[in-house]
Amino acid sequence: MFRSAFRHFSSEYFKKMVVHKNPDISVQSKNFAKNFLKKKSEIIKKEISVSEPLWKEPQLDDNDDDLTEEQQMEKQIQKLEPSSRPVVYNLSYYVNKNPVLRTFVQMGVFIRKWDKDPSVAKLVLSLDLDKNVKPFLVFLHDIGVPSENHAFIITKNPAVFQDSLQDLNNRIEYLKSKKFSKEDIVKILCKAPKWLSLNVQEVDTRLGWFQKEFGLTGAELREVVTERPKLVTLPTSIAHKVKFGITDFLDYSPESLKSLLLIYPKLFTKKFEQIEANFIFLTQVAKLTHQDIQMFPSVLIFPLQTLKARFAFLKFLDRIQFDPTKANFVRFTECF
Repeated sequence: MFRSAFRHFSSEYFKKMVVHKNPDISVQSKNFAKNFLKKKSEIIKKEISVSEPLWKEPQLDDNDDDLTEEQQMEKQIQKLEPSSRPVVYNLSYYVNKNPVLRTFVQMGVFIRKWDKDPSVAKLVLSLDLDKNVKPFLVFLHDIGVPSENHAFIITKNPAVFQDSLQDLNNRIEYLKSKKFSKEDIVKILCKAPKWLSLNVQEVDTRLGWFQKEFGLTGAELREVVTERPKLVTLPTSIAHKVKFGITDFLDYSPESLKSLLLIYPKLFTKKFEQIEANFIFLTQVAKLTHQDIQMFPSVLIFPLQTLKARFAFLKFLDRIQFDPTKANFVRFTECF
C-alpha cells in the first residue's frame, strides 16, 4: 500500500516537472523525470498483458461424468489445497486422508490423547494398515483379548506398534511360563496396556523385586499382579517409597505390610505423602487403630477433605462409634 502511494505521488511530481517550465529545475532532473514516466508506462502495459483472470472455469476430466455433484466438488476442493503440508495441531486433520487413522476412529480409538506427544503422532501417521495394524489386531484376538478392548489398548499404548510381533509373542509366552492363566493375561493387558511394551527382562526384574521385598509366594504374586498390573508397569521406586514409609514412619510390621499389599495393591501405586496425611488424621482425630486401617486400607488414599467432611457429619449426629464390641456401632466401610 505504501509502495503504490509512493509511485502515485512520484508520478504526479515528475509530470509537473515535465509539463511546467520551472526555472529552478535543471535539465538533468527533467530528463530523469521523462525516463521514469516512460519506464513506468512500459511496466504497466507488460503487467496488463501477462496477468491472468482471477478465476477460471474448472476443467473436469472425462471420468468426472460418472461422479456425483458432491464428489466433483470434493475433487475440486482437493485441487485448491496448497502443495505444502499445512501446520496442524491435532490428528483430526488427517482422519479423512489416512486410512489407519480412519480405521482407528471407526474402532473407537481416542486419537485426541495423542495430540500432546508429537512422536506418537509421527509414529501413527507412518503406520501401514495391512503391515502394522491388522497383524496386531489378529495378535490380540489370538491371545483372547475381546474386540471391545482393542481400541482401549491402542489408545493407551500406541507405542506397541514399534515392537515386532515376535517380541510381543515372547512376552506373552513369558507370562505363560510363570503360570499365569489365559484369563489372567487378558486381565493384565486390558488393565495395563503398557505391559506389552515391557521386555521380558524388565518384567522379570520387577516381579522378582516384589516377590523378594514382600515375601510373596508364586500364587500370591500372580494374584497381586493380576489385580493391579500397574505395579509392574510403573517404576518400582514408587512402591519402594510407599513400602519404606509404611514400615518406618507408620510403624507397620513386615507381616502387616504384606497384608496391605494382598488386600489393596493399589495402595502401592500412590504417593506416600497422601497416605501419610490420611493416616495422621485417621489415627489422631478419628482415633482409629493400625488394625482398623489394615482391614480397610483403601481409606489411606481417599481425598483428605472427604474424610474430614464425613467425620464431621458423624460427629454432628453423635455416631462416632467404630468399635464393633460396643453399642451404636457404625460400620467403617460405610462411613468412608
